[in-house]
Amino acid sequence: MESNEQVITSLYTKEVLEFAAVGVKFASLLEQASSLGERAFIQEAILVLPQLYLSTLRLPDYLYSPEEDYIEEFVTEETYEGVRLRVAELLGEKDSFLSCQAEEMQYSDTPLAAFVSEYLADVYQQTVNLLGILRDENEEALPAAIGRCLFHFHSYYGLHLLEALTALHRLHTQLLSSSDDEEDYRDDEEEDDEDDKRLNEDLLY
Repeated sequence: MESNEQVITSLYTKEVLEFAAVGVKFASLLEQASSLGERAFIQEAILVLPQLYLSTLRLPDYLYSPEEDYIEEFVTEETYEGVRLRVAELLGEKDSFLSCQAEEMQYSDTPLAAFVSEYLADVYQQTVNLLGILRDENEEALPAAIGRCLFHFHSYYGLHLLEALTALHRLHTQLLSSSDDEEDYRDDEEEDDEDDKRLNEDLLY
């Protein structure tokens, strides 16, 4: 564990700056989800989520106490719900998936329904809370803010990130398969048209 009484210049490490860059990219993706198509959103999400997971793991391990450390939060309930709804509306029926990792599973023998939109909103909430501290250059609060982010990452939202990524990976694979089928169908149609054309030419001569 690193002491929170470090020299200020050492706070903005390479790892913290990398997290900030990836976090901004992820936050922008969710905030602009309504302007993207389903396929484009999924493709961008499966690219940025692994980067965000890795950059969060690499953050310096500062001390944080939920009982003692009060740190400003930047994501309101309204903001959280707005992000969740944008993703839910974009994905439609594809938003839900079966989770075997939820804590409630200890009371159930069957997988429980979960939602990509809710899990991504959880990730967004904690990511943007830390980005807000970084944006305001609040150096006094930064160590505890990093500690808070990691605390929630290990408590729940790291798992939510991975489960959402898994669900989006399945959707991406299904879209690829669907595209291949459509391409094969178009190719077959073109071949049939060529065969009909040649047959008609033979009949004419």
